[in-house]
Amino acid sequence: MTDDLEKLRQDAIEADRCFSKSRLRDEFRMKPKPDAEPVKFYKNDFGKSFGVYRIADCVPMRQVKATRSEKQKAAAQRLAAMAKLDSKAAKAGKVAADWLADQSLILDTETTGLGEDAQVIEIAICDIWGTVLVDQRVRPSVPIDPAATEVHGITLDDLADCPTWPEVIDSIKELLTGRTVVIFNSGFDMAMLRNTCRAFAVDDSWLNTLNVKCAMDLAVQAFGSTNRHGTISLANATHEAGVSWPGEAHSAKVDALVTLDLVAAIYRCYLDPMAELKAL
Repeated sequence: MTDDLEKLRQDAIEADRCFSKSRLRDEFRMKPKPDAEPVKFYKNDFGKSFGVYRIADCVPMRQVKATRSEKQKAAAQRLAAMAKLDSKAAKAGKVAADWLADQSLILDTETTGLGEDAQVIEIAICDIWGTVLVDQRVRPSVPIDPAATEVHGITLDDLADCPTWPEVIDSIKELLTGRTVVIFNSGFDMAMLRNTCRAFAVDDSWLNTLNVKCAMDLAVQAFGSTNRHGTISLANATHEAGVSWPGEAHSAKVDALVTLDLVAAIYRCYLDPMAELKAL
């Protein structure tokens, strides 16, 4: 009991004031003695009568300490962990766990633009441990859209001495064929890979063997969309996940690595509450 509450009680007793049971309880933490009688009755706004008691005829209410047993504490912790596991982020994390268990590869590209004739000019692939397996620039057969250069900073002059797509495709095909491949905005990158194969008359049927997973869709599942298209940018997704960038955005290698970190962060949304639950 605080000194302020004690003074409030004493002042009311000295003034011989009277209060309803609810005011005694809420303001003074007191209640009438078992033999106390109301000094007067009043009617409330609903026509019901209530009595008021002299505060001098009342006693302090017993303070009940809100102590919980160890069993109750453990039950509360278990419920909290289960609630976390039922969250959207944790459910997305379970999906991420499956991707990582499948030894997925993570892929990203930079391109000449966004149109149907756009081609890949940079491709990076890393494994789930962050080892960069491919970090390759490619010389296209079409110009680079100035708007694309503004994003990734790559010009045709930068690619003058780089190999063309037919010169690099065999090693990429060997690495990816039949694998689970995680891509942020997979629809776009897969379209660009097919565009580039067609532009150089290279067979693209091997792309059908890939088990493609979209990290953007996973981030939407975990954190929700951030635009009218129902999607989320890689920048916004990493912000929501608390992931820091290992370098400048819009290079294929950096974007592939940060996509891996994003998937790992979403996985921890499932892993951490699972660990809490197992520890109880």
